[in-house]
Amino acid sequence: MNALEKILAYSKAYKYHYIINIICNFLYSLFSVISIISISPVLSILLESSEHKNKTTFFNSFNEYFDFIIKYFHNHIKILSYKYGKINTLAVFCIFIIFLFLIRNVFRYLAEYFLIGIKTSIVRNIRNDFHKKILSLPIIFFSNNRNGDLMSRLSNDVNEIEVSIVSSLANLISSPIMITFHLLTLFFMNYQLTLFSFLLLPLMGFFLSIIGNSLKKDARGAQNQLGKLFSVIEETLNSTKIINIFNAENQMQKRFEQVSEYQKILSSRVNRKKELASPMSEFLGSITIILIIWYGGKLFLEKKGMGAEILFPFIGLFFQIINPAKSLVNSISNIQKGRAAAERIVEILNTKCVSNNKIKYKSIFHFENEILFRNVSYTHNKLILIQNLSFSLKKGKTVVLVGRSGSGKSTIANLLANFYDATSGKITVDGTNIKHLKIKDYRRLLGFVTQEPVLFNDSVFNNIALGSEKISINSVIQAAKIANAHCFIEKLPKGYDTIIGYNGNKLSLGQKQRISIARAVFKNPPIMILDEATSLLDPESEITVQKALNDLIKNRTSLVIAHKLSSYIIQNADYIIVLEKGKIIEQGQHNTLISKKGTYSKLMAIQSF
Repeated sequence: MNALEKILAYSKAYKYHYIINIICNFLYSLFSVISIISISPVLSILLESSEHKNKTTFFNSFNEYFDFIIKYFHNHIKILSYKYGKINTLAVFCIFIIFLFLIRNVFRYLAEYFLIGIKTSIVRNIRNDFHKKILSLPIIFFSNNRNGDLMSRLSNDVNEIEVSIVSSLANLISSPIMITFHLLTLFFMNYQLTLFSFLLLPLMGFFLSIIGNSLKKDARGAQNQLGKLFSVIEETLNSTKIINIFNAENQMQKRFEQVSEYQKILSSRVNRKKELASPMSEFLGSITIILIIWYGGKLFLEKKGMGAEILFPFIGLFFQIINPAKSLVNSISNIQKGRAAAERIVEILNTKCVSNNKIKYKSIFHFENEILFRNVSYTHNKLILIQNLSFSLKKGKTVVLVGRSGSGKSTIANLLANFYDATSGKITVDGTNIKHLKIKDYRRLLGFVTQEPVLFNDSVFNNIALGSEKISINSVIQAAKIANAHCFIEKLPKGYDTIIGYNGNKLSLGQKQRISIARAVFKNPPIMILDEATSLLDPESEITVQKALNDLIKNRTSLVIAHKLSSYIIQNADYIIVLEKGKIIEQGQHNTLISKKGTYSKLMAIQSF
């Protein structure tokens, strides 16, 4: 299934709405034809034209059926004119025609009314599936893709799909119905003039298709460049302090302008080609109308079955074909333009989460014994981050990882959380390979407190109770008390209902970290991962948070990544592992490692100094 087919597949759920839309378009087309043809009998009375008789052939037998209907209206109008006078009859008939136009436009509105519901629902479903897909992707995916590009796909590409593809579905439904209805009526009115029109219409489609085919490649480039533009904006917003302190405003502005200029060039190229379709189609349509007037006038002057009461409605009906024909051609052109955006969206939707269908995944609800790393190695982008790592984490024990930056501490935490898959070796939980566990069940057993707390632009209450369905205010308050957060939360403007801003920017770093700890306490997991949870804090905040962390890991199985070796948690840990370049170089308890006077002792001395 290609990208366009996958996007169009979203419309299958709304087939009954499409049926209603088609019925309304059918009735709209029917009343459009009737409203134009109804002018013919009035013209025949006003012009008092004479009847032209033709030799009967297969084709003009169709004209005889049409003539019969017209003659019926002629006779009826003559009777009304004789009885009420021509002016009164003309007034009544004009009101009747206005009524027909009103009904016609009511059905047109109803067709659009149901189609709008379809369009907005399809776009909503695409966005929902895109966001759901992002949530299901492994962490490694986001290391290889720019967030700004993903934002561009979710916003601009989905909008492009709405404008170029989903909106074009309306014209792909209504335009063929309109064109078919009008051409059949024109054929009944005069087959010669209609056949002449058939020869001219394909020319319009041929010239415009040349433009449409060149749009796709340029549109793809423009959308990709827009993703780069969003990435630059994201970097700027996340780095304003660094940019300001290093006076890099001009440098960043030049960088942004370079990306923006190239995006402008590509976007201009796409839009110019798109806009070329409309004037060209209008020019070709004008030529077609003039040629039809010439040929119809020729038939009228030669008295070959073409009266003024037929010629004028014929031209009127043909004029009504021009817009749906243009819309149909433009829709095909827009779909070509929108395919680039569709491919970018479907590229993410089709991204496969790494899983082995042959493996029968096992549920896990409790942690009973130990976590075991056995000869674990991990390589990313040909860079070896972990080499043949082996250690055990017993239930209720605390293992601390220490080492210089880049030694592999955070990689081990990510492997334990199953964010990354080990390149070789295996990690087992109670004897079961972590790769064979149902990932959602396993992660219910984990708590995670990171170096930089991640909070959401929501209330304090919802941030602490994140991911939980059955929530009581008392349990949230109890978790906050354990995390030493209750006191400052009470002082917030609305207490636990206070909205804390994007990533909690209304709070201090220490306050954010305590809410993050309260979230972990509220979840009450048996396994806790602490990733340098106090490294960014000032001394006063560190003391408060450190006490909260001590309470958090009591009676839990904990993996702690340490930055400050003087902390109570490290010195009282059950086991300390010293890492360097992804390998274990020392291991043991605090006092034992100090007495060895090795790497750990040196790191301790450096920090003390």
